[in-house]
Amino acid sequence: MMAAEFLSVSNLTKQYGGLAAVKNLGFSVGKGEIVGLIGPNGAGKTTAFNLIGGAVRCTAGKVVFQGTDITNRAPSRVTVAGLARTFQSTSTYGDISVERNLYRGLLSRIQSSVVRRLVGRREGMVPNEQIQVEIDRLLDMVDMRRWRDVEAGSLAYGLQKRLGIAIALASRPSMLLLDEPAAGLNHEECRELTALLRSLQTDHGLTLLLVEHHMAIVMELCDRIIVLVQGEKIAEGTPAEVRENPAVIEAYLGAPEYAHA
Repeated sequence: MMAAEFLSVSNLTKQYGGLAAVKNLGFSVGKGEIVGLIGPNGAGKTTAFNLIGGAVRCTAGKVVFQGTDITNRAPSRVTVAGLARTFQSTSTYGDISVERNLYRGLLSRIQSSVVRRLVGRREGMVPNEQIQVEIDRLLDMVDMRRWRDVEAGSLAYGLQKRLGIAIALASRPSMLLLDEPAAGLNHEECRELTALLRSLQTDHGLTLLLVEHHMAIVMELCDRIIVLVQGEKIAEGTPAEVRENPAVIEAYLGAPEYAHA
């Protein structure tokens, strides 16, 4: 039985001329779940993320988050509502330290939420000690305290991706949209990423929706999986159900032997 509905997407559609990048997409994510959105290249996964997060306006449909209609809201307003997003490529400043990246993230991404709460009524003034508390919290969440003073560009790629997640967490979201978090990672980095995402769910109560091509991570991590092909949902279910679904095997996963890979 699915947990209480947290995110609901109904009849979501994006038309580009005569082409439907996403067509009548509908699904729900329960509070505390980790849900995967998978499919071949060009299936509409990133477009769906853009529609949910407000980066692209939908042609039709509705997105409801925690009971509030956020359809076609600006990305900044979606973030304030508690829904944050990471991107396929790292979104860090390589020439400054991890700590300074998080400081910039706090100022640029959440001026209307966390920083405003920290500042109170003093416009333009952010108490440094409280910002440091926020930075410490973020470093602890992603286990990066030891790299606080390291220049971000010198970090291994897996750590740069981890820093990107920390920046997204700066807005104190209740849900994260993760766009291919394992892209470019080696086996050990994938293992560490899986542990981190599980920790965000179990230790910090976050709900996660991720687009990912790394099937070992998807199958291990996700409570449920939604499969898109050519902009339409063709299947939804547990990892075991999706892995054995003939339509999914034919359209995306390939031979049934995948189940044992």
